[in-house]
Amino acid sequence: MSRKRRMSRKHKVVAGVSAVAMVAGIAAVTVSTSQAAEACAGLDQALQNNQNFIAAQKANPDAQSEARIANRQAVIDLIQQRRQAAGCQ
Repeated sequence: MSRKRRMSRKHKVVAGVSAVAMVAGIAAVTVSTSQAAEACAGLDQALQNNQNFIAAQKANPDAQSEARIANRQAVIDLIQQRRQAAGCQ
């Protein structure tokens, strides 16, 4: 009987661990979906900021504008890659 009791406890532990893992997985998906939306909003804002900076440099150029624009364009390219990887629209 004690062997049955031990087997029963093992099954309960396995079932409990499985249930916890499932709940954690559901929570992770929910949180990651929420975080993805926040990440997309942040990436969109960063993209807009860099585009605005480039527009301002083009409107009022100085000796360093060309280099600044090139740097910001590289940043925009990286942001676009991150947006695509995050599934942003």
